[in-house]
Amino acid sequence: MTEQQLTYYFERYAQGKLSEEERVVFTGLLKDPANKEMVEQILDRDWPLWENNQLDFSQEIARIEQGVASRIHADTAVSEVRPVHRIRFLQKWGWAAAILILLGAGAYFYTTSKKTGKDFVKGKAISTPGILPGSNKALLTLSDGTTIPLDSAARGAIAQQGSASIVKTANDEIIYDARGLSQGEVMMNTMSTPRGGQYRLTLPDGTTVWLNAASAVTFPAAFTGNNRKVKVSGEVYMEVAKNAKMPFIVDVDGKAIVEVLGTSFNINSYTDEGAIATTLVEGRVKVLSANAAPSGGVTLRPGQQALQQHNIATITVNANANLEQVLAWKNGIFSFTGKSFSSVMKDVERWYDIQVRYEGAIPTRKLKGEMDRGVQLTDLIRFLRGFGLHVELKDRTLIIGEK
Repeated sequence: MTEQQLTYYFERYAQGKLSEEERVVFTGLLKDPANKEMVEQILDRDWPLWENNQLDFSQEIARIEQGVASRIHADTAVSEVRPVHRIRFLQKWGWAAAILILLGAGAYFYTTSKKTGKDFVKGKAISTPGILPGSNKALLTLSDGTTIPLDSAARGAIAQQGSASIVKTANDEIIYDARGLSQGEVMMNTMSTPRGGQYRLTLPDGTTVWLNAASAVTFPAAFTGNNRKVKVSGEVYMEVAKNAKMPFIVDVDGKAIVEVLGTSFNINSYTDEGAIATTLVEGRVKVLSANAAPSGGVTLRPGQQALQQHNIATITVNANANLEQVLAWKNGIFSFTGKSFSSVMKDVERWYDIQVRYEGAIPTRKLKGEMDRGVQLTDLIRFLRGFGLHVELKDRTLIIGEK
């Protein structure tokens, strides 16, 4: 990517003229560390362009900074509107976080300019209370019933389960540091995330688990025997440590079984989504109904997705799953393109810990594009209003209807 090509996307963005396809490309370019120096140079050089196009950084960045402050671990949030210059913008937040803020502002400016036909419009304050996005929150339940709120737990060793020391790292990840195999009672632990929470866990065998909001994984503090068996609910992404002598087995809500040797995959088993979706990223997995014979089931290749209705044992295979969309939550993104409106709103409910209520029928229109999951709910409200919807927030209920 040359500076001239990147400049093209910046200028189209500043003028509100990006197409849906260009916006996806532009977002990827901004997030690529290889483009860091060019992005900084363009922001510095073309700052007057942003101001001339009425991009009100003084209000918009102050508002969005508050929404992402907890995610990027800022010491304090901006509490007053003051002139914003490129040097403070980048020095205060650092390059990666500044891009997050820039994209959060752009989600509103882009859709608004598309709707009004203007090059740019200044952001107007929304008279709704600020609801922050989800964050690293989870509860760890030990074998004796002891519960540890992980978001408030100090970093370092937080508990001991048999031969495994449970450690909270500087990155707020939980690691089970197993010293050999447990010879005594199997100690089952459960990590669960609330609505508005997510967390990352490394199991005793080195398998890494990412939990989306309202999800859980139950596992032994030390793996013994001929296999490694865990149970999950909600949505999880797993990178399984290879061990041909101990196959990795996932029990999905007691309804489906996923057998693994070493691979990466995503499981979505939210009961309100209608089907259990197991999507293979790399390696190989076998998916079968919990009541099926071991010889049954389907074996997936990378890029394929197994679908099983919650109350039906039959499994169908989607041969060309959209991996970018499936993994969007793990990568900190809301992906709208190709999803039903109701499915998007279910993601929103879980992530912001709110309720969605519809005035009349559920809108049938298709949303497009993507948005960073680090923005406040007010930014999402602006995004939805940009599609011509009536959107109103009362307490923690988001009311949506056609205008």
